[in-house]
Amino acid sequence: MSSDPESLADKLKSMGMQLGAQHVKVQPLKPVSKPKHGIETVVSGYDLPTQFGESFISEQTFLDSHQHGCLPLCTDVALDVLSAWGSTPQLKDSALRNVVFVDTETSGLMGGTGTYAFLVGIGYRTEDGFRLVQFFMRDPGQEAALLAALEQWLAPFNVVVTFNGKTFDVPLLNTRYTLNRMGSPFAGFDHLDVLQVARKLWRDRLASRALGDLEREIGRFYRTGEEVPGYLIPQLYFDYLKSGDARPLGGIFYHNAMDILSLAALFNHVAALVKEPVRLAQGKGLDLAAIARMYEELGWLEQAAGLYEASLNEGLDEPFFIKTIDRYALLRRKQGDWEKAVMLWEKAVEHGQYLPCVELAKYYEHRSRNYREALLWTERALGLLDRCFQYESTRRPVELALQQRAQRLARKLALRALLE
Repeated sequence: MSSDPESLADKLKSMGMQLGAQHVKVQPLKPVSKPKHGIETVVSGYDLPTQFGESFISEQTFLDSHQHGCLPLCTDVALDVLSAWGSTPQLKDSALRNVVFVDTETSGLMGGTGTYAFLVGIGYRTEDGFRLVQFFMRDPGQEAALLAALEQWLAPFNVVVTFNGKTFDVPLLNTRYTLNRMGSPFAGFDHLDVLQVARKLWRDRLASRALGDLEREIGRFYRTGEEVPGYLIPQLYFDYLKSGDARPLGGIFYHNAMDILSLAALFNHVAALVKEPVRLAQGKGLDLAAIARMYEELGWLEQAAGLYEASLNEGLDEPFFIKTIDRYALLRRKQGDWEKAVMLWEKAVEHGQYLPCVELAKYYEHRSRNYREALLWTERALGLLDRCFQYESTRRPVELALQQRAQRLARKLALRALLE
């Protein structure tokens, strides 16, 4: 065996093999490319770092002078009446800058644990005007980051205002926080749902109290062609998750922004309306009557009486006139003002209603002890039943009760005649 053997390296070289790192061709790493049409190409915004990663944020500011339709977006209005009606004591004690408006766009319309809030919009007053902030989830893996960013932003507020948010938006967000093992920032908030107030105020005057209809009917605001119907939003988001093309999402951001602005403008309008109804609802008797009912529910009976009177003076269509005069008369009865109540019932009888006749019969029987007058009103009520009832099945029980009342009054009259 040779004492100077050929090295393995020499043998490999003799076979034509290249050795050493200098001969290795390194393929350059391809940079991670963002989608060609990512959300940042559609909506101006930035990524906000959180402990769970980044969340995409878009912000807009509207000046104090901004009008949303015919309604001001920013206005200073007393909140005590709205606070009392909504059972939201923190609203009464809060400046408007402690109130946050919230609306969500979700991956489903029915809620449930499988539904994400992929876009959350909030709005609030600032020294400069009104700030709109939208939090977007590029994919479900960013949900915790979105929720953390939202929690940071909500820290200064103690009252949340929504539209149908008591049954949908806030419960959904609470569920998402729970599923991510995070505490909900809404836990200590008072919550006012403008939809509930709108139903009280406009159930008689407006056919629909949906937000879009209130925009047009109350705010005279009309959305542009950018608007995306709500029922399309979940599918558009799922399409985006598959394709990465965010261009169709611009309409969703617009939809969410308009929901927030309309919510804030309606909130301001409603707060002012229930605070100064006679001035702001002039010419709208149905609104005055609705606010009178709200005042009555709060126990503010004298103020409610004044609003009932004002609504009747404005002139109401007959069905609403009868309903309003009946409530007003019952309120006066509750206050012990029987003279006013009797006058109102007599006025209602002129419109052919049997129930005021019954109330008058009760009054003359039990308070005045004028059985003859009570019998006359009972007989008049019986004579109006055919006009007031369409079906025999509903008319017959009322007729029997009135006949029994008439018989009792006849016996009382006979007994009084004997005693005299």
